[in-house]
This record gives sequence, structure tokens and C-alpha cells, in this order.
Amino acid sequence: MTTATHPVLGPLHRAWKSSSFRLALCFSAVVVSILVGTLSVYYVEIVGTVSQRLDDYALRNSKRLLSAYAQQGEAGLVEEIQRLVSDGIDSQDEIFIYQHLDGAVWAGNATIDLVHAPRVAALQDLPVEQEARSFNGRLKIDDLGQQRFLIVGSDLQALTDIQHRYMKATALALGLAVGLSLLGAIVFRRLMDKRAAEVRQAIRQAGQGNLHFRIPMNRKSDEFSLLEQDINQMLEQLEQLVRGIRHVSHMVAHNLRTPLNRALHRVQAAKLAPESLRPVLLDQVQEELDHLQRLFSKMLLLAEVEAGVGQHNFEPLDLQQVLQEVLEYYEPLFSDRQVELRLALEPGGWVLGDSHLLANAMSNLLDNFLKYGLSAEQRCLEVHLQRQGHEVQLRLRDHGAGVAPAMLERLSEHFVRDPQHQQQPGHGLGLASVKAIVRLHQGRIGWRLAQPGLETWVLLPLHQP
Repeated sequence: MTTATHPVLGPLHRAWKSSSFRLALCFSAVVVSILVGTLSVYYVEIVGTVSQRLDDYALRNSKRLLSAYAQQGEAGLVEEIQRLVSDGIDSQDEIFIYQHLDGAVWAGNATIDLVHAPRVAALQDLPVEQEARSFNGRLKIDDLGQQRFLIVGSDLQALTDIQHRYMKATALALGLAVGLSLLGAIVFRRLMDKRAAEVRQAIRQAGQGNLHFRIPMNRKSDEFSLLEQDINQMLEQLEQLVRGIRHVSHMVAHNLRTPLNRALHRVQAAKLAPESLRPVLLDQVQEELDHLQRLFSKMLLLAEVEAGVGQHNFEPLDLQQVLQEVLEYYEPLFSDRQVELRLALEPGGWVLGDSHLLANAMSNLLDNFLKYGLSAEQRCLEVHLQRQGHEVQLRLRDHGAGVAPAMLERLSEHFVRDPQHQQQPGHGLGLASVKAIVRLHQGRIGWRLAQPGLETWVLLPLHQP
């Protein structure tokens, strides 16, 4: 059995589940509370002022009539009351009574029940009879003796009208405020839902594998616009990352398949070959496996660096000292190939990093130079190390054939090699690992054509030891 949903409570119940709706209601409740507090203060001030004025008026007239009674007696009191009643000034609101306890009125414009009226000196609110009209009055009762009383005061109808009008206006204002608050909360919820729907759609698309989806950007510069911009950047980075992973997976499979097939073929050939040829074939198999081991080592190092492994080993380093140690290690190779080194190393190039990773990056750059940077005309490597503002710059320039201009932006991609170097040994991971190490050290790397040759520049943040 299903329960029918109320046409009003149903949408409100669904809206209440929204955090934006509840947040807007909380803000509206604060505004309504401030409004109630403000109206209460105004009510106290307005009603209190009018009430105080009525009290002052009654006390002043009472004192005046008592003074007339003291100076002129009963005749003077009656004459003064008659004059005040007939002067036409606030005569409808004024109350003047000179009355006996049994109800006989000698002078005045009204009568009260003195038998049941409290005998107090303070002002009090009592029912008053005036011709055919009954109302409440703010009265001061003075006992003149011999069961004679002087009653002076004002009609409370004006004060009551003010109270009723103020309460009616307050109720209307609060009702309007509550209604507008609910309407504003609903509109606010719909606006938030509309903006959030685009974000949810982008997340759903990403969850379904559609990383090409982008949130349409608008000209507003609010929090949602910044969030949408961040999500678009995240989707773009994810798309590039997935594309890179697919490319790396394809290249890994391609680079592993060839040496594995060769190794398998040679193992099979060794099984069928004569005993005298088996050592040669097994040596070739071992060479292929060593090749695979080096490839796996480079891939593992690259994965660790890109994952941020090694930052806990960072310490202040003199980059000049690290560079000189690497150059000393490569000095025999340079000597065998008759390489001329032109060094310009400026001291004070301190950085915060891992000496082994930085040495590995420099070694990869020097290996690339020995593979691709030598020419028959000039075998020279220029190495410059200098401070540049808040950074340390390392530049290596060769005089080889360089690369195609279209390859400059792709030199550090995984398994990417210049087509003119495809016949030489390598995997296309050296410069990718160099870039990963530089980025791990919060630095930058780039290449430019030197004509002839290729120049590599590395910028690392300067560290003050």
C-alpha cells in the first residue's frame, strides 16, 4: 500500500535533502532572527515611549488638580476639571473624574467602579465608562478623604491601536520574510544543482572512460567556475596520462617482444645446433637477456622517479662537485674518442637534491652526447654551470648533427627517438628519465638547436646552505 505524497510537503521534503537548501535556510533563519530582534527593539521603544508619555501626562494633570484642590478647595477642583474637560484639547483621550465611592460623579467626563478598584498610589489600567462607550484607561487614583476620589488619566485606545498595528505589520513582515526565505532557498538550490550537475556529468563521463569531455566554461569568476576549471585541467591531465600509459604500454610490448623473440629463437637454435656452436648461441642469448635487464632497470628507475621516490634523501649539494665527479668518470671515454671538453663552471651552485639521481641524469646526458653528439669535423662538448637569479643553470652543447626541429618537444617522451638515430642502440628512455629527475628536483629542462649541434639546458632551484 503506497502513501500519497502531499503536493507541497513532497517537494519540500526532497529539497530538504539538499545541503544547499539547508544552508540557504540556515542563512535565512539568521536573517529572520535579526529581523525579529530589530522589530522587538522598535516595538519596545515605540510602545514604551507612548506609554511613558501617557504616564507623564496623567501624573502632571493629577498634580495640577491636587494643587487646585489644596488652594481653592472642592469648588476650585470642580471648576478646574470642568475647564480641562471643555477646553477641546485632547478631550476625547483625557479622563478627569471627581467621584464618590458609591458612584456619584460631581465633575468629569467618565466614571469608574471604585468599589473594586485597587487602592494603590501607582498608575494602573482600569475599565472606564464614558457615556455609551467602555474602554480601558491608564489612571491615577488619589483619595481626598470622606470617600471622595480624584481620578486622572488617559484613554489607552491609541496605545492599543499602535500595538495592534505594529503587531499586524510585524506579522506581515515576518511572513513575507519567511516566504521569501523559502523561495530564495529553493531558487538557490536549483542554481546550485544546475552548476553542480555539470560537475557531476563530467565526473560520470570520466568514470565511463570518456576523458575528452570538458565542462563548458562561462564568464563568471565564482567558486564553481574555478572548480570547473580545475576539473577540466584534471581531465586534460588524465587524458594525457592515459594516452602516455597506452603509448608506454605499446612501446614496452614492442621493445620487449623483439629481444624476447630473438632470445627464444636462439635458445631453440642452441638446442638443435651442434655441441661446438652452442656456447656461441648461449652467449648471444645472455647478451639479449642482459639487454632486457638494462631495459627493465631503466624502466624501474623511471617509474620510481616519476612516483616521487627518493625525495626523502634530498640534502644540500654542490652541483659543481657532482658534475666534476661525473666528468672524471667519463674522462677515459672522452680521451679514447678524442673529445675536447670546454668547461665554464661557476662555484656556489648549491641545490637541494639526491646526488645519485643528479649524477644519473648527467650520465644520461653524457651518454647521449657520446652516441649522437660527435661529428667528424669537431668532437667538442661545452659545459657551462652558473647561477642565474634564484636558479642554477647547467648547459651542455655539442657540435653534432642535432635533431629535426619537430623532435625538440618530444625528446623527453618515453620510447621516442629521432628517426635518424633508429639504427643506433638505445630505448628512448634516457632523456625521459633525465626530465623526470629534473622535475623531481622542482627544476626545468629544455633543448634548442645550436647549429651545428644541440644544446641542453637544465634549471634547478638555488639552495642557500
